[in-house]
Amino acid sequence: MLQPGDVLGGYEIVEQLGAGGMATVYRAYQPRLDRYVAIKVMHQTLSAEENFLARFQREARIIARLDHPHIVPVYDFDEHDGSPYLVMKYVEGETLEDRLRRGPLPLPEVVRIMTAVADALTYAHEHGVLHRDVKPANILIDTRGIPYLTDFGLARLAAGGSSTLSQGTIIGTPHYISPEQALGQAELDARTDVYSLGVVLYELVVGRVPFPGDTPFSVVHDHIYAPLPAPREVNPSVSLAVEAVLIRALAKKPDDRYPTPNALLEAFRAALGETPSAPGVGEKSSPARGAKRPAGPGYAETLPPVPPAPARQPSPPRRFPDDDKPDLDDLGDIIEEKVEAWAESIEDWAEQLGERIAGNVGSLAGSEAMRGRRRQPLTEEEKIRRRVEKRLKEQADLRIHGVIFLMVNLFLWVIWLLAGGGFPWPVIVTLGWGIGIVAHYMDYQQKYGSGAERREREIQRELERARRRGELPADESDLRPAKRKNEDLADYPVRLTDDGELSASLIEEMEDEDSPRRRGRS
Repeated sequence: MLQPGDVLGGYEIVEQLGAGGMATVYRAYQPRLDRYVAIKVMHQTLSAEENFLARFQREARIIARLDHPHIVPVYDFDEHDGSPYLVMKYVEGETLEDRLRRGPLPLPEVVRIMTAVADALTYAHEHGVLHRDVKPANILIDTRGIPYLTDFGLARLAAGGSSTLSQGTIIGTPHYISPEQALGQAELDARTDVYSLGVVLYELVVGRVPFPGDTPFSVVHDHIYAPLPAPREVNPSVSLAVEAVLIRALAKKPDDRYPTPNALLEAFRAALGETPSAPGVGEKSSPARGAKRPAGPGYAETLPPVPPAPARQPSPPRRFPDDDKPDLDDLGDIIEEKVEAWAESIEDWAEQLGERIAGNVGSLAGSEAMRGRRRQPLTEEEKIRRRVEKRLKEQADLRIHGVIFLMVNLFLWVIWLLAGGGFPWPVIVTLGWGIGIVAHYMDYQQKYGSGAERREREIQRELERARRRGELPADESDLRPAKRKNEDLADYPVRLTDDGELSASLIEEMEDEDSPRRRGRS
């Protein structure tokens, strides 16, 4: 760490401006030329790499040859105590990152700054230099409003091969890194900077970076695999034309992006209705020369920040590749087949229910118990069999209910989508019927869930304790009331439940000695 007053070569250190993962930047004074400069000192740990100093010097010479009005020039380079350093022009002002903390930029200012940066990047690419770390923190704006692109010190040469400074490493800031950089690919070209420039443009226009993420790993993962959040869904004030430009600039595959940064900015300005003339040096807070403001919607002097709770806007039509467009005729056939299958399942279910009802009525009319014969007590095996069969039947009914619910709601939502959206009226059916499904499920759990099993075990334990105390006879058949013979079926009108089972109240009334019907008969 250098302290104010230290001398580095012919430069007097004034203050530290910042520090990063590979270098520390200082402001220094050069007495011979009576000017301030910025000195970027590489960390000593990098000097331990084999041939690092030689590679650094080769790249420093190439970077120093970049001569563009919007690139921070390199004045000198040298080495101090094993740490190489670059001497660059000192730009008095602030970074674009600092400027964004104060609020969004006016749209003409966005166009002016980004056009200058794109031209600087395109110039560097034509001279075989990639930046690889384009971000607001590396875009300087001086006190006159002139933008500069800086920090080419970590850039990788487009045709450098194994002699590059950053060979074999992933260099870049997670929020602005391209997918191919995140994957650690060795062969990169100008389109990796186009992607990073597109992220900066997305942030300026939409109001946030496309992939905020919670951790650097999640951000890098999203750049590689996650689909781009549609700009209009994040900020509805973005026009469709601008959205299309951002989507192409941030394509996952390099071949799908703009070939150069200048091509990206020309498309962006065309989407705004402006002519693609470059801004003059020193222009500040004014549209580029020859700019025309469109009269249509989507243009604003200042782009608002992302609203905390934006009103729901209709989403733009989904864009499919030409070979993935859905065939509406095939979709109609699929829906028709699903509806026919659903109707057949309903018919089968109704037929089975009818057969069950008919069988129960027939068994009731022909049972010997209803013809006057004394009903024999059920064995434990028969009781268990009846309980299991009833549970399985109710389980099947619950599943049929759920399948019908899913099919009908799917059919209604497909109709709603084909009709063009609008008010989501199928949600009324989905919520109402969903409550019924939940009630059906809760009723099933009440009867046959873990709670029912615990109740049954508790009842059995209470009965066993009562028998041990002598309060109940050991033979359960003694608890059953005597049955009268020659009981007539006509005295007991048939009552069935909705699923075709005998009504429990009918059975209880038939077995109750104090039933009014039985007292009347006696």
